[in-house]
Amino acid sequence: MGRIVEYLVAALAVLSSFAGGTNILCLMSVASYSHHIWNRVLMEALATKGYNLTIVSADVEKVQKVNMTYIHLEETYHAVHEGDSAIDLYEMAQEGLVKSMRTFYDYGIASCEGSLRSKGLGQILSYPDDFKFDLVLYDFTLGPCILGLFHKFGQPPLVGVTAFNIPPYTDDLIGGHKYPAYIPYYTLNYDSYMTFLQRLENAFIYAADYFYRTYVFLPATDKQIRQIPAFKNMPYVGSLQEKTMLVMVNSHHSVDFPEPIPQNMVMVGGLQIMEPKPLPEDIKKFIDSGRKGAVLFSLGTNVLSSDLGDERISMFLEAIRQFPEFNFLWKFEADLKNHRVPKNLMVKKFLPQNDILAQPKIKLFITHAGLLSTHEATWHGVPMVGIPFIADQYRNLEKSLQAGVAERLVIWTVSTEKIVATIRKVLEDDGYRVRMRVKSALFRDQPEKPLERALWWIDWCLRHPNAETIRSPTVRLGPWKSELA
Repeated sequence: MGRIVEYLVAALAVLSSFAGGTNILCLMSVASYSHHIWNRVLMEALATKGYNLTIVSADVEKVQKVNMTYIHLEETYHAVHEGDSAIDLYEMAQEGLVKSMRTFYDYGIASCEGSLRSKGLGQILSYPDDFKFDLVLYDFTLGPCILGLFHKFGQPPLVGVTAFNIPPYTDDLIGGHKYPAYIPYYTLNYDSYMTFLQRLENAFIYAADYFYRTYVFLPATDKQIRQIPAFKNMPYVGSLQEKTMLVMVNSHHSVDFPEPIPQNMVMVGGLQIMEPKPLPEDIKKFIDSGRKGAVLFSLGTNVLSSDLGDERISMFLEAIRQFPEFNFLWKFEADLKNHRVPKNLMVKKFLPQNDILAQPKIKLFITHAGLLSTHEATWHGVPMVGIPFIADQYRNLEKSLQAGVAERLVIWTVSTEKIVATIRKVLEDDGYRVRMRVKSALFRDQPEKPLERALWWIDWCLRHPNAETIRSPTVRLGPWKSELA
């Protein structure tokens, strides 16, 4: 029965291509729900414009919207979180600079392994090679694992997207330069104004990242891909990714580091932030009933609050109990059966974060300092207490610390007293909120909304599929991308 459904979906997709319209292939194999949240906003907006989207993805929607056909890479999350290839995010959070860099690429290798053994890949491979896709949109965050599909369908215009700021490997795709003198590597909690030793360390990790990515990760990925017979004779995957026409990155100067960018890098930071929707009645009533306001607590989608351990969970519960004048909402993925929950705490497995942060009675956001969360807090003017764990969370928080809109908690040395003191400091000093309003005004003051900008540039690529005028020549200058090369 499953096979029949797969072939039926493929047949319907083929028929839709003959019916006219614009067909877009979306390659979204990143095993991170936060990336899906960001990508989904863009894809749904494209579907609303009438484009037909075929979405090969690690995440799928239970209710599929008009013009959107999901093909599930059902093994991707399993490969990343279970079995021999599983990545322990808590272990990664305690690794050194070089080891954590290598673990990030291991995450990409594990993700690729799961994607390639998914039945969903076979489903999209069953489409005829001459099926007409007018554009390929792909999340390049964890590498070019399924770019063989871009080659299979004739290499139409290729647009990269990432919810992960401006990664160091972006210039592999579109050229340009990274400047270690003032652009900190994404796991370093440095500001642009680094000391000499910090700049030296920064230059070292950029170089290590480049060599590991170029001579270990990409060859390993290419070898993985060629295990699939349909991809056996495709070009080297490193060459395929260089055909990227432009990239759209989740970055904005109000939140991130100012850096020179090529013309084919489009800044669409905050793309996922939509007009707030009305809250469920129980959440709305709970927020409004806080005498001095309310506090949102969420560690995102990758690091789970339930994995903090009983001791740390008890610390946070005791700290919350010491703020009876504020109501706390905690996104917690399990039941707190072994803990006494304070009266001023609401615990839910899912909370509509953007809609809650838009409420004027929210006075503080306790967060893992992920980029989407940082953007949403900044947009809505809510100061933060950051608890970074992995990857860019340290750098995101450092920018907020430098701007005076956040304070830091170190999860490995946390105590009830430190939690209480840090929360109290932000809640009782109105300067955090005043400074966050300034950042919010900078973030909101744009000629158009980030989503509108993204849609315009995708349309531009469709109108000018062979345009070379915005591509940087550095992508063709060899491994050093130097003006002297």
